[in-house]
Amino acid sequence: MKRLLIIDGHAFAFRAYYAFAAAHLTNSKTGKPSGAVFGFFRMLFKLFEDYTPTHVAMTFDPGGPLERGTTFADYKANRKPMPEDLRPQLHEIMETLEKLGFRVLRVTGHEADDVIGTLTETYKGKAKEILIFSGDKDLYQLLEKKNIKMLRGKKGVTEFVEIDSSWVKEELGVDVKQITDYMGIVGDTSDNIPGVKGIGDKGASKLLQEYKNLEGIYKNIEEIRNASVKNKLLEHKENAFLSRNLATIKRDLDLGIGESELKIPEYNSDDAIRYLKSQGYNVLSRDLAKSAGKEPPPDEPEVEEKGKPSVAAKGIYKRIESLEELSKLARAWKKSPILAVDTETTSQNPVDAELLGISLSNQEGTGSYIPVTHSQGLFNDQLLPLDKVREILDPVLSDPFIPKVGQNIKYDLIVLENHGFKLENIVFDTMLASYILQPESRRHNMDDLAKELLNYQTIHYSDLVGTGRNKKNLWEVELDKVSEYASEDADVTLRLYNSLRKPLKDSGLDPVLKEIDLPLIRVLADMEKAGIAVNAEYFAELSKDFQREVKDLVRQIHKYAGKEFNIASTKELQKILFEDLKLKVVKKTQTGYSTDHEVLEELLGEHPIVEKLLDYRKYTKLLSTYVDTLPSMASAKDGRIHTSYNMTIAATGRLSSTDPNLQNIPIREKEGRLIRKGFISGHKDFELLSLDYSQIELRIMAHISGDPAMVEAYEKGIDIHKRTASALYGVPESDVTPEMRDKAKVVNFSVIYGVTPYGLSRNLRISREEAKEFIERYLAQYPGVKKYMDDTIAFCEEKGYVETLKGRRRPVPDINSSHRMHKEAARRVAINTPIQGTCADMIKIAMLHIHEKITKHKWKSQLLLQVHDELVFEVHKSEKDEFLKVAKDLMEKAMPLKVPVKVAGKFGANWDEAH
Repeated sequence: MKRLLIIDGHAFAFRAYYAFAAAHLTNSKTGKPSGAVFGFFRMLFKLFEDYTPTHVAMTFDPGGPLERGTTFADYKANRKPMPEDLRPQLHEIMETLEKLGFRVLRVTGHEADDVIGTLTETYKGKAKEILIFSGDKDLYQLLEKKNIKMLRGKKGVTEFVEIDSSWVKEELGVDVKQITDYMGIVGDTSDNIPGVKGIGDKGASKLLQEYKNLEGIYKNIEEIRNASVKNKLLEHKENAFLSRNLATIKRDLDLGIGESELKIPEYNSDDAIRYLKSQGYNVLSRDLAKSAGKEPPPDEPEVEEKGKPSVAAKGIYKRIESLEELSKLARAWKKSPILAVDTETTSQNPVDAELLGISLSNQEGTGSYIPVTHSQGLFNDQLLPLDKVREILDPVLSDPFIPKVGQNIKYDLIVLENHGFKLENIVFDTMLASYILQPESRRHNMDDLAKELLNYQTIHYSDLVGTGRNKKNLWEVELDKVSEYASEDADVTLRLYNSLRKPLKDSGLDPVLKEIDLPLIRVLADMEKAGIAVNAEYFAELSKDFQREVKDLVRQIHKYAGKEFNIASTKELQKILFEDLKLKVVKKTQTGYSTDHEVLEELLGEHPIVEKLLDYRKYTKLLSTYVDTLPSMASAKDGRIHTSYNMTIAATGRLSSTDPNLQNIPIREKEGRLIRKGFISGHKDFELLSLDYSQIELRIMAHISGDPAMVEAYEKGIDIHKRTASALYGVPESDVTPEMRDKAKVVNFSVIYGVTPYGLSRNLRISREEAKEFIERYLAQYPGVKKYMDDTIAFCEEKGYVETLKGRRRPVPDINSSHRMHKEAARRVAINTPIQGTCADMIKIAMLHIHEKITKHKWKSQLLLQVHDELVFEVHKSEKDEFLKVAKDLMEKAMPLKVPVKVAGKFGANWDEAH
């Protein structure tokens, strides 16, 4: 055997599917989608041409239950369902392979990885070379010998890169023999392999370089000085060994196939060429005939292409080399009907980023890059002075009559303004447009959008700077390469703008972009630039308090356990809880009894040690996530924390924040309030003001459902939770106890999330039967809510999506699924999204109106934070009374409802006092 080529069929098919998705290829005979089939065989034939294998193995996953699923029930649980139009193409691919003479290998209960592992093990001593096509990291463990390599897709659809053991060592910092241990630590989100939460690629590499494997790590656990890493390893020990086991590829399957059956068939025979033609694949048939030196069949239209051509052409890009050249271009840009703008910088954080250069495009297929400060003395003779560039370019960027477009242009806006430019008349953001059209997708970055919408392969950032130990800083890369990369960004942004405009308008979603999300860019940019001050001294003292609390909890836990033990060790905790204290076993794993948060919540009340364990975990998490971390995140420029607001993450339309994530501070617990005390006004003449919508989701439910009892409660100022408790418990409102009201409050907010009896039983710690009865009584009390739910689900089943009051749309693809759990989850999404999404739109509109008022009146006060249904301001003391009145009024009137909208809040020296 000279060269064995092993194909991971599913990986190959998915690559082909997404590569040709934007071209909307259809079969000339059947009219059905054919991009995956066409792409699969186009890539396959190119592989054969480039690598001339003598033997080929086509491996596919079997479908149905997997052996690993019996080991770990959640294995691959988070994997997205296969696109509906890919499934039939996958069957067609396998059928066509067999018609062309290839043997398709599928083994019941085992993934293609195990088939690949077995083939590699069987032939590693017989084949001169084995090539494995797959993108799966797990397969790196097979690259033990020099004659075994992997192929991964690169830029174009038919371009591939080779990977061997030395590449793995350089890229990951571990030997291929350590890959399973490496996967045991880092896990794999695509397969839902848990790993050790909180330890990433670099941390895993460092541990394995020192301790060789998992056994070595845990044998020497006390030597690990980093307390955080040590605790994570101990807490997730069982997951580490479970994950290693899940990632270990089997190499001993009985495939029932011999070497002779793997010989490459005569796939370009006359019969094969005729077969492809008969199936409507005329281009494949013609290409195959040409590769075999035969006369191509007569041309026939093979596919109908709806939209973009199958391959988009590269543009013509240039680096601006002189101020004279820039001035000439600036005059042309002044006359542009549209101008795409992009920046290259030193950081992903726009507030701290230094500007390296600016790229612009006013015509598809063109782009220009203006380098201004590639630092550390590199390429200085090729740079243009920033002050002169600003003098020439700012009149273009600040011109209110030249429309600007960008990809995540909020970032560029902040960077440019921090360097003395103004960016006016932003009319489109391609990332936002993509999100509004497909809020369920996470693929709104330029590379993915270019591939999906333009069938264009962009230069990836990693192509430019490299990866692993050889990774460079962007300013160290040759200017011409940076220029091509940056100019392409501007060009592709312009192409995406032209591609997205019509679908957005045709869908009726244009107003969501133009009236809400696009103008919000300016508001969020100002918020991010402003930041919020933190009291470092306060956090230092709070850290000491929390550490004392942790020590006291450790003492109490040891007392209840009857002996000292390592609380962070899963094994030791398992023994204490389930062997020594004999608590009931809630959940088993391969490595013993689970002690995760869910299990401890279930065990509350069984023994006093459980509550102390939960408190211990809470305090240690708050210390590492907030108390000890937040002060270090303050910018060196102004000592303030500048969180970044993400507009394209939550499918409901809500904003989220990162670096740091301020949405997750536990506001209802005293510890969360203590953390909020550390956020302060940064100036003596200012105070913080927090304004929070009151029960806004329930008020929106009352408006949308029109339920008479719910509407009446809000119109007359009746306590909605007492009213609900009265119905749930069958007592007059005057007899409702605080405990009843608390449970009714949970029911009120749970039902609008489409809660099931099982979910409510867990929320209230009651039986499922009692929870079911609560839900029935609730819906009897508020029949309008039941009607809203039924009508919304019916609408969603017909249309495939749901909408907010402002027309923001969320597709719910599983609403008509035959899979019961998928359908139930989709129904919950359908019920809740119009409520949550309308909430999101309301607070965004309020932010727009308040920001407009601040700008108009030139107030010194400013909006700093948005967290859930709350806005936090820094207000000048001279403006307090007027600002409070105006901001509160604008929030309450942002979106008129049938019921009164109420906003509560107050001033304070810190965030907690103001809440």
